[in-house]
Amino acid sequence: MKLISDDDLKDLLINPKPTRSGQYIADCPLCGKSQHFYISRKTQMWDCKKCHSYGSIYKLLRLLDKTYLLAGSTVENKERIESIREMTQELVSNDDTELSELPVKKMPVGWKVSAKSTKYLLSRGITSEDCKRYNIGATDMFRKYENYVLIPVYDGGEIRGFLGRYGARKVPDNKLRYNNSIGTEFAELLFGYDEITERTSTVILVEGCFDKIAVDKVLHLWDDDEVKCVCTFGKKISDKQIKKLMLKGVTNVILLYDFDAIKEIKKYGLELEKYFVTSITYTSDKKDIDECSEDEALEVFTHLMKPRDFNEGVIGKLKK
Repeated sequence: MKLISDDDLKDLLINPKPTRSGQYIADCPLCGKSQHFYISRKTQMWDCKKCHSYGSIYKLLRLLDKTYLLAGSTVENKERIESIREMTQELVSNDDTELSELPVKKMPVGWKVSAKSTKYLLSRGITSEDCKRYNIGATDMFRKYENYVLIPVYDGGEIRGFLGRYGARKVPDNKLRYNNSIGTEFAELLFGYDEITERTSTVILVEGCFDKIAVDKVLHLWDDDEVKCVCTFGKKISDKQIKKLMLKGVTNVILLYDFDAIKEIKKYGLELEKYFVTSITYTSDKKDIDECSEDEALEVFTHLMKPRDFNEGVIGKLKK
């Protein structure tokens, strides 16, 4: 996952040397072993052949206390992160946006995690292993949810709601495309929220749960505490969702909404910038992130932009 420039990457490494395979080989900044540290210039995933440490560029920058490089190599960003950390506690304590105790929900009768991915899920890139990882399931004992993919949403270790998506691209006229849990305030939830730890500095925001799973897979985020991805259940970000991220100590966010959400990206990019070091990126060719190939998805993270640059540059081009 490429998030910093090649020049910044070379400055970060100790005695870096380019290889014919598109990597840098360098002295390991963690164990010190000479020329045993390998990092991809394309994805910026790395590993050390001596101490066997490995991870994403996020993890490396966190270990070296240089996460300010994520949004560009400037003193301004480093100072911005420090100011965010200082003001977060005050904002959280003084903000009148109250987070209510969300009720625990039960999954529909007969729900169980899918042992085998369905044709529809496979068309969305969801494998049997993904079903187990995210507890994606179904029920054949409740007619209302028959033929629906059911995905629980956790918060505080408990199920607070579930998403129901009809299990086919073409939805019959007598069926709803989405059949979610009744009475769930999804504006107070984030799919993947419980994955955020005290070590997480950066969160990628996407629209839907399949987008979140796609990002997790291409960036191997289940092995990385420093960066996580959550979905906001659509093209809106609520004040309560923002506060939940602040409560977790998040300092950096990357907004990755679908290409058709230009107006929302413009609006929420500027709103998020009040509370986090904010970057925006987007998919090319008008694809959603879960429709991209691995190379296309990785490419998305090579052109992070600040909200104002996005608004002036990308939106300006679209208007022409």
